[in-house]
Amino acid sequence: MKKFILYVTVLLAAVACSPKAEYDQTLGLLSKYNVLPASGGSTQVAVFSNTSWTVELDREVSWASIDRFNGYKSGYLVFDYEVNYGRARRVILVFKAGDQTRTLNMYQQGYFSDSECVMKLGVSSLSVPAEGKTETIAFNTNLIYNLDEMYLTLTYPEGQEPESPWITLKSVEADQVVVEVAPNTTGAVRMANMKLTHTDAGSMDSTEGDSVYSNTVTVVQIK
Repeated sequence: MKKFILYVTVLLAAVACSPKAEYDQTLGLLSKYNVLPASGGSTQVAVFSNTSWTVELDREVSWASIDRFNGYKSGYLVFDYEVNYGRARRVILVFKAGDQTRTLNMYQQGYFSDSECVMKLGVSSLSVPAEGKTETIAFNTNLIYNLDEMYLTLTYPEGQEPESPWITLKSVEADQVVVEVAPNTTGAVRMANMKLTHTDAGSMDSTEGDSVYSNTVTVVQIK
């Protein structure tokens, strides 16, 4: 009887000191980025895991989609992407399993190089009344597939930087750009240099994009 009690005691001690039956959560990918051709298509993305995981795009885009948003253990998902007639672009897949996060840059090449880009605003200066105005400016560009990604770059004379921009971009179309100039309540004439800008995905292994600009338009608003 004493031998049996000793055996049970030793067995319980061994179980208490043994590693947990549950293993740590793991999540892995083959690489940190994928390079996709401008021609469009689909590709499989392998996921290595011993547990359940989720995946989502870091932002909503119209040109790419995935066929699943979660999985269990190792497997793959399908990433579909459309033809890119513009400049290089990128969306990031964000994978999560427990407290682990992995990202995969899906970089798609474009048909346009920087030297081929055309972005030309139809004026070089604008004079705006103090009460403000909606201005429609003629525009010429071959980046018609990047219109919704364009934005204003504004600079001001030294010492005249406002707390918030007084020129906002309302819309961009292939033949015109519409901007809104807010009323001037400063009591002084104010000026800003305005450019229309597009930033692409940069290089395949960096999220720092390359920017191209339209010509500068000098906006002067009377007091």
